[in-house]
Amino acid sequence: MRDQLDLQRLPRVDASAGFTAEVLRRVRADQPHRPAPRSRLAVAAVAVVVVSTAAGAWWARQSVPEPAPITAESIEQLKFEHQELIQELESLLRLGEDTQPFVPVSIDPRTEVLFDLRDIEPLPVRYAAASSRQIQ
Repeated sequence: MRDQLDLQRLPRVDASAGFTAEVLRRVRADQPHRPAPRSRLAVAAVAVVVVSTAAGAWWARQSVPEPAPITAESIEQLKFEHQELIQELESLLRLGEDTQPFVPVSIDPRTEVLFDLRDIEPLPVRYAAASSRQIQ
């Protein structure tokens, strides 16, 4: 405990009469009298936006996975899938040609109406939305 400084043994000196007033005057003189201009706040806000946007763009680039390397095997697999899709599309087109474009609609159990879809012209979206509100 003897290694610590004993403040009670230090000599005491009384401050002069104007010491406190002088210290307070100097502290008040060093303080700014007006608040920071709005331009500084605007510059700080713009800096925050720019830095956060740049950081977000950097992070987005870092988190994108690298594409798989192109190999002869992957090219062959894509060609095979392409051929399968072409065959499926051709079969769907043949099915559409074979099917008659008629839709049966039953009004009541004794009456059935066949609509030929080739004769129906679609309405523009703005007319279709208006006509669906009128029919109720």
